[in-house]
Amino acid sequence: MVKEIDIISIVLRLPGKVLSPNSRSCWQARAREARNYRQACACRAIAALGGQRPMWECATILAQFYHAQARRRDDDNLIASLKPARDGLVDAGLLADDVGVTTLPVKRYLDRDNPRVVFTITRGTGI
Repeated sequence: MVKEIDIISIVLRLPGKVLSPNSRSCWQARAREARNYRQACACRAIAALGGQRPMWECATILAQFYHAQARRRDDDNLIASLKPARDGLVDAGLLADDVGVTTLPVKRYLDRDNPRVVFTITRGTGI
């Protein structure tokens, strides 16, 4: 009997600066970084799912950013830079589509030794 999954967490590196909506980088660099980040998220999600493909219709995502430097960052830009990661969750088979996803406000922390982003994806809507 396969146990149904209701929540998973995955850890990724921080998205590259070129994924920010305010980036003035070349479209090729942005496309390359988006592809790599999407694939990394899909691989981590597949590993966390243990081979299952639940195809949730709706989910809630909480993103916790751990930055190495304590400086101001715009929440909207942080969320927008995670678009390739959301697409990676669809590629992994966790989500049927990213239309039914509720994104909670990001949380920001300081971790000088291990900058990262932690995604907690919960089945269903959180609001």
